[in-house]
Amino acid sequence: MAKLYHKSTGRPAEPRDAQEMLRVIETFVRSCASPAVLEYGEHVMPLKPKEHTLELRSGRLWIDVWDETRSLSRRILTIERHATGILDCSVHRFGGVPGKLSFLDLERPQTGVATLRGSRQSFGEQFRRMLFRQFPGWEISALSSAMDLQRSFSPVFPRATLTKGNHRIAALACPSPEDEAALLTFALLWFDYVQGRGRREMSSELCLFVPEQAGCLTAHRLRWLDRAALKTHLFRFNEHGCAGQVDPDDLGNLDTRVSPHYIPVELGPEISALLSRLTAVQGIGCCPELNGSVSIRARGIEFARIEKGRVFLGIEAKREIDVARLAEVEEYAAQIVLLTRDTQGNIHNAGLGLSGASERWFEAAVRSHLTLVDASVLETPVHGQVLTFAGTDRNLVDLLAVSSSGRLVIVELKTTEDIHLPIQALDYWMRIRWHTERGELQHLFPGIALSGNVPKLLLVGPAISFHPANATVLRYFSPEIDVERVGINSGWQREFKVVLRLRGADVPQSHETSNECSGSC
Repeated sequence: MAKLYHKSTGRPAEPRDAQEMLRVIETFVRSCASPAVLEYGEHVMPLKPKEHTLELRSGRLWIDVWDETRSLSRRILTIERHATGILDCSVHRFGGVPGKLSFLDLERPQTGVATLRGSRQSFGEQFRRMLFRQFPGWEISALSSAMDLQRSFSPVFPRATLTKGNHRIAALACPSPEDEAALLTFALLWFDYVQGRGRREMSSELCLFVPEQAGCLTAHRLRWLDRAALKTHLFRFNEHGCAGQVDPDDLGNLDTRVSPHYIPVELGPEISALLSRLTAVQGIGCCPELNGSVSIRARGIEFARIEKGRVFLGIEAKREIDVARLAEVEEYAAQIVLLTRDTQGNIHNAGLGLSGASERWFEAAVRSHLTLVDASVLETPVHGQVLTFAGTDRNLVDLLAVSSSGRLVIVELKTTEDIHLPIQALDYWMRIRWHTERGELQHLFPGIALSGNVPKLLLVGPAISFHPANATVLRYFSPEIDVERVGINSGWQREFKVVLRLRGADVPQSHETSNECSGSC
């Protein structure tokens, strides 16, 4: 008797006769809570009672599946593998082309990987058809959606290379509007790779394909790339896979709103003295807010607030503290610092609700040492989160400051490695620039004449946390964007030092950080 793949041993199955395969498949389908079939390169199709047949025809096993939009008919050759929730088969497609088809139980978590892989292969084939229609006469010399960790290529976005004479296209497709935010980072990495592999005399262009519901975010970003370094084209495709080129300049204005009010912080002498004592303690920082309040944090954890001259104490539920009892605030701060301390100065999750605490701690440290980060920046006012806009999933801390000459300075903070840091920072920079051109930020800096010059962009984080691909992405930014990466020492929690300073797409000559400096490097 032929042997099935055994879920515990992983042994390959042997071919079996059609009658036996029919019995095994029917048994598997009956055992499924939500049976479905997946042919790799196509979409998953549920196996509904009156929308599929599994039968013998002239001694051969056939499966037919249909729904309102498509149908599938395949001859099953062998059962290749039987695991929990998955039954893999080899099949004949039309014309005798071999293929792979899997029966799945969609209710089983084990089928998630197979479903995702099949969905990505399906979109990859749809992308191939779009390229054939859009670029007749071009050769698709490469098309893949495989993950490549070494080159930071994502499996989410199928990528292709097309060639025609001395011309070459690097193409990337976005499967859904939800994935658009990550598209441009991987597109620039793919373009850089393709451009570096061909003959020097070949010209290269970048073509991006996005769903018809998407494109505005990408279009706004494309306007701020270096047009001398790369030529870009944007295409939108519909649910049928029909694509058409669009002009990025025709896809609407930026979605952005600036905070309409700014109330400078006003403190009485007792509270001012309290803040001076608190900020002298390692790990304690104060962050003024646009509404005139002050957030007081210990290692990134807000434990007190000042609002309209009143002091509130507590992490979750806050209670008001009378000015005569301000010593309680200092005692509370000392307890939190002690509770969350280890020998390296790292944060312990002591049940205090520490989500994002490391980023907030780093923000307080940068605010306290802003002139080390950039000597031209004024220490006050420094604003956080002055803009609101939709369409992106941001996980950065944004600060907006001003230089002594009146030039706006954007400070983007990130404590962990993030391949999307440059593009996410670009989203904020282009909006600040848009508001600057319209004179809509002057109220945030009373008494300071803003110059109207293009804002400066600082990417600030621990020096060891900058992703190697960040420099590649920055290489394609418009020369108009004055961007600088500022690396902080790994022990910034104890002593804050600048150890790395790179302009634009520069890369460090050495990754050694032993020669640390506390000012400009």
